[in-house]
Amino acid sequence: MRSKALKRAASFVLVGIISFVSLTGFNSYSGLGTAYYESSMDIFTGVSYSEIISGHSTNGLQHAHYVEADIESGSIKPIVFNGEVRGTYSIEDMIKYAGEQGYKVIAAINGDIYDMSSGTPKGLVIHSGNIVTSGYAPDRVIAFYNDGSAELVPAKLSYKVKGTIAYDQQVPVSPEEGTDQAAGTDGTSGTDVLVQNETVHYEEEWNGTVDFFNVPHGAANGLHLYNRHYSSSTKTSGTCAEVVIECDDIQLKVNDTIKGTVKQVNTATNNTPITDNTVVLSTVYGSATYNYLSALKVGSEIEISVEDVGGADLENADECIGIYYSLVENGRNVTSGTAANPRTALGIKEDGSIMLFELDGRQASVSKGLGLYDLADAMIELGCETAVNLDGGGSSVIYVRQPGKDADAVIQSSPSSGSERKVANGILLVYKENAGSSVEHLNVYPELTLAMPGAKVQLNTYASNELYEKTSLSGSVKYSVEDSAYGAVDESGIFTAGSKTGRAVIEAKSGNSTGYTEVEIVDDIIIVPSVTKLTIESGETRDINVTACVGAYGASVPVNSSDDLFTFRCDENIGTIDELGVFTATTASAVSQSGNIYVEYNNNSIEIPVQVGAYIVEFTDTTNHWAKTYIGTLAGMNILDGMGDNTFAPDGSLTRAQFVAMLAKMTDGIDITAAASAGFTDVNEKDWYFGYVNWGYENGIVNGMGDGTFSPNASITREQMAVMLCNYARSVGFALPQTVSGVSFSDASSISSWAADYVATAAGAGIINGFDTGDFRPQGVATRAQAATVIYKMCEIRGML
Repeated sequence: MRSKALKRAASFVLVGIISFVSLTGFNSYSGLGTAYYESSMDIFTGVSYSEIISGHSTNGLQHAHYVEADIESGSIKPIVFNGEVRGTYSIEDMIKYAGEQGYKVIAAINGDIYDMSSGTPKGLVIHSGNIVTSGYAPDRVIAFYNDGSAELVPAKLSYKVKGTIAYDQQVPVSPEEGTDQAAGTDGTSGTDVLVQNETVHYEEEWNGTVDFFNVPHGAANGLHLYNRHYSSSTKTSGTCAEVVIECDDIQLKVNDTIKGTVKQVNTATNNTPITDNTVVLSTVYGSATYNYLSALKVGSEIEISVEDVGGADLENADECIGIYYSLVENGRNVTSGTAANPRTALGIKEDGSIMLFELDGRQASVSKGLGLYDLADAMIELGCETAVNLDGGGSSVIYVRQPGKDADAVIQSSPSSGSERKVANGILLVYKENAGSSVEHLNVYPELTLAMPGAKVQLNTYASNELYEKTSLSGSVKYSVEDSAYGAVDESGIFTAGSKTGRAVIEAKSGNSTGYTEVEIVDDIIIVPSVTKLTIESGETRDINVTACVGAYGASVPVNSSDDLFTFRCDENIGTIDELGVFTATTASAVSQSGNIYVEYNNNSIEIPVQVGAYIVEFTDTTNHWAKTYIGTLAGMNILDGMGDNTFAPDGSLTRAQFVAMLAKMTDGIDITAAASAGFTDVNEKDWYFGYVNWGYENGIVNGMGDGTFSPNASITREQMAVMLCNYARSVGFALPQTVSGVSFSDASSISSWAADYVATAAGAGIINGFDTGDFRPQGVATRAQAATVIYKMCEIRGML
């Protein structure tokens, strides 16, 4: 029997809308590193949502999201999504489906790892006490029991079938004495008479073992059972025996038996329909059970039973979900692994509450991700006694309903592929209770923000009812700051930070309802310019925008600021710059000029190298080429190189490694030698592109060919170029503006599914275009001139030109 999870000694306590915030203290977490941003808000009774942005000396930037929930009180409960096994779904789909079942969802994460070809999860799934699938490789599960506890337990279920097989058999019949057959009429002895056979009908009980429930056929050639949870048919192929059984109840439960009647025995068949009142036994020809299934008697009764042989008390589990790896057991790290990836985890704390945890990854400007060992340490640091790893990578995602602001739970994380992946299942925190429209809570957003002295922050206040559901706010909101030295809030909700650094506590009041938020006022900041270097023509102007942040080890938490809070100056020979950062290039010289723009605040300052009058490299084979300006300008900026003989070969192909190198050379302040090895089998340390490819992989710009190789010397295709461009923009925290509307290509159906969104984004930004014939030619090889053009346009959009 399971050991019951520890009951909480005291009620779950959350303080106000902001229950925990730390900025100036910079808490440190194992695995995650130093937290430069921490926030937490109540999203339901006994449920909080938290964020951490941190920097780690080894792991770099990390962005974690997690929900802690008291599930023992019964006000909220976890459910496992129960759509068809042979489907995949976004978490948004799951939330809508749960709503159709009468549930209200406040938070959700993706679930178990799954077979991407069929959508079948690896582990056991139970929903509302009904077994949804055995999983194709069940091991252990997190079980949510009907008493409100949760536990990591073995998933050892035995599935048995008992029925009646009927068959005919030929048996020898001996002739009777005294008959013509006993002594031949021709005088021969009876021993010379041939023995005759007779057909005898047999019926006997058959007891078999079901190997898989609601799992596709595989190499094991086992006995499979299907019900309507799987799909509308068995989805089998080849020669199979499939038996249709009609049942009053098709739901399998632990330590229970269902009974039915054999309606059809189909041999040499496949893909049998499944209805709401039938289950289907299936196996392939040549398996150990093919002949038994073929012999089941039509019209006979059949029993299918499930027994918990692992002693996990799964009979009393309302919900179960399989795990990928165990991370933490009894408060101890029990895993290994250092590969940094996006992660989804599920934890159980000592008081019985659970944690839904998601960590973004593979995005240099968002979050790098963690290895399993560091993930386990982080879960321990956050208070988990038990923690398991769920499906991660491109599957990792978390949805949360923010009180007053959201009618439904919405995505809070940043999927590594740029969009949410459809997955097999997920864990949803739900309730069915109803409440009125009266205002019980004021929810002030942003729930936490940072600001420089003198900066402005727009506050917005929303109302929610007793269940933290969005409701109307009819009255006006009045704001006040606990200490006026920190600043003031005007009638429109704009907070202006004062000169005092520290934490400003701001109260919002409407009627009898009150809410709070906080602004951390900081003056020890990092200056972040909109451009890190500038090439500009004589007499041109450029607005140099500046923002601020705090953080280290890759972490960069934005600080509210404005250009007028900084001091701008520049070297006299390159031009002038005003107090808001508008730079005007000199017209006083006929030759190009080099110098710097300087931006200062307190004791912090930065330099922006400026070239007035672009240095354009002349190649002998680009004199009359349409891309001459693009090529020459980028060569002058040392972003691209020629062929070594004063030629560029503009119409030649460009390799994948060469394009990654161009992206790296467009980026200031990087050290490609510091990037960890990507591990590609065809990228060696002696290769000139070794550091560039490692840098691209580390920053989520490239992922390789899917077989452990990168193909560095293969010509880059146009769709591959679009993917790398979009990934690069995301890695440097730059959103590509969608300035071109109505983008469409006549060969859109030829664009690979993994590249379609990226091509649309790059084309929408005007960086990469189709041909005059209206097509895109996604698998076509990009020329060196085309590559130079898209890099030039990227530099223009980023304000570098």
